[in-house]
Amino acid sequence: MRMTAIGNLKRLMPPPAQPLNAGSMNAWSAFQKRIGLRFPEDYFIVVRTYGSGRFLAGEFRVNNPFEPADAASVEREFKTLRENKENSPAEFPFPVFPESGGLYPFGIDDNGNTFLWLTEGEPQEWPIVCLNPENYHETVNLSLIEFLVQMATNQLGIDRQRFWGNDVSQEQLEFIPRRPPARRGRKSRS
Repeated sequence: MRMTAIGNLKRLMPPPAQPLNAGSMNAWSAFQKRIGLRFPEDYFIVVRTYGSGRFLAGEFRVNNPFEPADAASVEREFKTLRENKENSPAEFPFPVFPESGGLYPFGIDDNGNTFLWLTEGEPQEWPIVCLNPENYHETVNLSLIEFLVQMATNQLGIDRQRFWGNDVSQEQLEFIPRRPPARRGRKSRS
């Protein structure tokens, strides 16, 4: 099923021929060990297939643990989550990682929405929490790949109006890879 799902995603939004910062199996193992969490396999599949960049014509990013800018973004998201929980505990009923079963941010979009796993149980079964800037949230039980496919095809079972205001258009079905950093050449001495 996972291969069918990634095939569907690749048909909707073709990946780059040479994904940037796609990570290796060793890098993936080291990342999980450093964080102290085992992640869903489809997260690795998405990162290996697409590398660094943004889905939906640049409007949605899956955080790539091998992209330094994304790692910094995850830290900012954790800070915001902890502040929201502290300031509005009744409106924010979730633990935040590293608390047991805590939220772990895997994606953001240009509307200020954050997409997180609720890290309870087996990684392949983690529910996805969709959180908008007003702390409104909905939870879906999908794998990351299924989530991306359903989001791209307007089949995601959440109140899309509260998150995006409109449906995804055909023109948005594009993955925009991050460009590699410019190489600094040596200046020749004359």
